[in-house]
Amino acid sequence: MKFRLITGIAASLLACSLLNACFPIVAGGMLTGALVASDRRTSATLLVDKEIIIRVENRISAKFKDDAHINVNSFNRIVLLTGEVKNEEVRLGVEQIAKDAENVRSVVNESAAVIVSSFADRARDTYLADKIRARYVTDGHIQASLVSTIVERQEAYLMGLVTPGEGEEAARVASNTSGVLKVVKLFEYVDPAKLPPPPAIQDSSPTSAITRPAPISEGKESPITQAPAATTSAPPAK
Repeated sequence: MKFRLITGIAASLLACSLLNACFPIVAGGMLTGALVASDRRTSATLLVDKEIIIRVENRISAKFKDDAHINVNSFNRIVLLTGEVKNEEVRLGVEQIAKDAENVRSVVNESAAVIVSSFADRARDTYLADKIRARYVTDGHIQASLVSTIVERQEAYLMGLVTPGEGEEAARVASNTSGVLKVVKLFEYVDPAKLPPPPAIQDSSPTSAITRPAPISEGKESPITQAPAATTSAPPAK
């Protein structure tokens, strides 16, 4: 997981030089920090997700070393694996490590047996993720902190505890973001009737060129065969 040592700032600066569009990066960063309090996970679940990420990353790195460049994300104990691996055997091995990790509910393995991405590729994906986060508010009128947005090889993966309407809006925004090739929804849906009203968000979006939408699909989870260890978090509302 040595690639995580490269800061988001460095990647964003390179993305600026490559794409000549720095404002969405800055805006996305500010929005993520300002709206973190709106995350619908409990504080206990937030902690568990961080522990899962560290645990899975360390185990993958210890076993596969340079044969796997994997990015691990966890939202409400659902693990998303993206990145590159040496071959299919390593890809399945990485998935099994995630499945065996404590507190993991399910695993979505989107890693691929392809050439390791370059620094420029990762900078581009960082730029796209920040651009999408900024557009959630400016174009989509939803709180950016409700959606965990991961971009890998220009494909956007969306995770979160959202209402069906929020999920559709987030997917629409990501799909219409220039540079995104595909959008995969990995949401868990909550009943909007049980949620407090969201704060009003003013429309400050500038007029932009029309972009052909990227395709949107529902992600598929790899189920865990053994029951996960109990946590203090409540299960998401159906």
